[in-house]
Amino acid sequence: MVRGMSSVDALAELVGWRGGRSSSCDWAAVEGEIGLGLPGSFKEMVEVFGAGEFSQYLFVPGAGGADSPARLTAAWAAPAVHGSGILDPYVARPAPGGLVPWGQSCQGDVFFWLPCSADPEVWPVLALEEDSVAWHRFDMRVPEFVLQVVSPGGQAAPFAVGDLVPPSFTPLD
Repeated sequence: MVRGMSSVDALAELVGWRGGRSSSCDWAAVEGEIGLGLPGSFKEMVEVFGAGEFSQYLFVPGAGGADSPARLTAAWAAPAVHGSGILDPYVARPAPGGLVPWGQSCQGDVFFWLPCSADPEVWPVLALEEDSVAWHRFDMRVPEFVLQVVSPGGQAAPFAVGDLVPPSFTPLD
């Protein structure tokens, strides 16, 4: 990454994204539904790319629609999921400190924030593998995590795919 370049800019450069700003959002409404302010770096990434799939692997929702962060959060807070033990040792929103989902992989892995601070910019990424038995923590922002997933030699094992497929972004409308 070039010094002074944001992770979102570096990600756009890596995947060859020339779309510019893809969408804008009423973030206050989304954050109101979730009950938390979201990281600015995530909002920037969603506004640049919109909903889409990185390297045919990692899906990031747009700000609105059926797969928005607010809708994903509501789905993970459903009683069937909440009482299933899938999230152990964590809990789902709206419980205090409950996980906030922000993306998923084509293999069924789910990516969350752990809102462990009043400052959303320092929330770590938690990744739950498809089989729901292994948690992985990444102390980085979402755009940095996505960059490590899709970059050749990426440091987001076991989710890194950059050595398997070329870095790309496919918008989903």
